[in-house]
Amino acid sequence: MVTESGLKLRTKLESAKTLRAATDSTTTHSAGDMIAVSDVIGVVVEDAAENSDFVLVYEAEKIVVPKAEGAGFASGDAVYFDAAAGKVTDVSTANTRCGVALSSAGTADPEVLIDLMVMA
Repeated sequence: MVTESGLKLRTKLESAKTLRAATDSTTTHSAGDMIAVSDVIGVVVEDAAENSDFVLVYEAEKIVVPKAEGAGFASGDAVYFDAAAGKVTDVSTANTRCGVALSSAGTADPEVLIDLMVMA
């Protein structure tokens, strides 16, 4: 298990798929933030200041991600990324499918364990 200041990866970082991206002069990211870089959804590995490079995990067998309040999951449910909230949800409308829930998460739970996948 790797936990790097907010990233909650439950598999080896070496087995996850990552990409390198950069912030602009007005953007920062914190480790564990869920974001989209172009068409790729992922989780930020380490904090990134303005005008700096960062690494995004976009595919991982097991990763804990932030979950929208009110969303509930059972194991095997489809997981969707809500770009406006920066969290996963169970609502497919206007959101992008990004994986599968690997455990149950109640509506009040702040996080859920998922298999983060490229779904295109």
